[in-house]
Amino acid sequence: MSHWITDTRASKRFPVYTRSNASDVLPDPISPLGASLAFIPGTMEGWRDGNVRNGSVLEGEVHAEGFNPVCGFFNGFFYVNASVVRLFGVRAGVGAEPIDLAFFGTRPDTPPYVPHPDDPNETVAKQLVDRANWALTITEYPELEESKRVAKEARAKRPNLAEATDAQLVDYARSLIPVHRRMFDDHVMTSTNTATGPTVLGQIVPDLLVRIIAGAGDVDSAAPSHAMWALSRLPQNSPEFQQGFEDFLYEFGSRGPNEWDLYSDVWETKPALALALIDAMRQVGPEGDPSKAAARTVADSAAALAEALERVKGNDEATTMVQLAATSGRRFNAWRERSKTNCIRVMNEARVAMRELGRRHTATGALAHEKQIFMLLNEELDAFVADPKSFTAKLAERETQWRSLWELETPYFVEGDKRVPEIEDLPKRAEVKVDRVKTGDVLRGNAGCSGVARGRARVILDPADPSALEEGDILIAPNT
Repeated sequence: MSHWITDTRASKRFPVYTRSNASDVLPDPISPLGASLAFIPGTMEGWRDGNVRNGSVLEGEVHAEGFNPVCGFFNGFFYVNASVVRLFGVRAGVGAEPIDLAFFGTRPDTPPYVPHPDDPNETVAKQLVDRANWALTITEYPELEESKRVAKEARAKRPNLAEATDAQLVDYARSLIPVHRRMFDDHVMTSTNTATGPTVLGQIVPDLLVRIIAGAGDVDSAAPSHAMWALSRLPQNSPEFQQGFEDFLYEFGSRGPNEWDLYSDVWETKPALALALIDAMRQVGPEGDPSKAAARTVADSAAALAEALERVKGNDEATTMVQLAATSGRRFNAWRERSKTNCIRVMNEARVAMRELGRRHTATGALAHEKQIFMLLNEELDAFVADPKSFTAKLAERETQWRSLWELETPYFVEGDKRVPEIEDLPKRAEVKVDRVKTGDVLRGNAGCSGVARGRARVILDPADPSALEEGDILIAPNT
């Protein structure tokens, strides 16, 4: 096999793809069903929709080649199109260099930006100015609130999957993908415009930027940690804990490690993942209460904003911009996490429907285990429903091939105007030479949060197992 079955085409108009950021979304090869049912028609199309709606590209530009160029899969691994992101910087007037620095740091292997005649575009440049003004002044986001309502309703109205026919399970899963596509459009809008406020603050009070933006307040993605903390204060075998944990799984069960792939276990499908985190919290005293940490952050953010306003006192324009930028940055931080939560909640409905299909056909002997259902392609689901056992050998072989992709060392960049590497071109991770560090060596990476900390460095390779991480440790991981 030269390429994997869910690989997409590489753009020549927007040629540079990168694993930067992409490896945080999907660190491992995506499952065939995860790609063909949810990610390619849902996430990727929503990604393209969001770029067009945000105003950084014209619709014709990202449809001209007959496929979606904004991201892609190569040899099973997910890549973000860096050329499209660079184009945003060029058309916004800041150039490609700041984009490269934010994405790649000072990597020497970064492909240079090569200007295209169509990169400058006055229409798009004006759209981006209007969008920046919108991001600085918007106070409510009704579309996002409607998406939250729809996402919660999808969970509340979940049909009885155990009583559904095989065909009904497939129909239910497929019905959610257009909803997810629309919600990922929101996510692109919120994620992209999260940078507007910080960009302005960085020009006026760069040393206070991080502290000011940190006070986002009500953030949906933080809610599970607060709920887990409350559960960790209850006796594990008490009725209160049992009911509380059941409520927790209903509300937050869609979350978990690698949650963007339908194949992956989340808290609902594997409650032990959440229980392990709760058990780890039991070892922490009252000072570890996340609500107290959040309150300290909000207070410090308010103090930083007050200091910033004091610095620009007497300059009405700067005062207005600091206030607008701070409010925008905080709101969009919260909205970004809300839009992601909406997407994940809806995707999980497709996940659990397919898990039920996998469960029942593990029982019939058609599958070796229930997650093997994710070795199917979306276009094979109907044939599988008609004759499950005709796929037994094919899916077993495909699973072996898919697992072999996990052994590969993937390139950080892929260039569509050059030869895209094939599976046979890639070395195995075990064969890649790694220089061992010595005492006194300094390891550098990207910070997951601001500030300075001193403690024991703890490398965590499996996010599903937090048992090695103790209070005061500094977490080091391959991806955020």
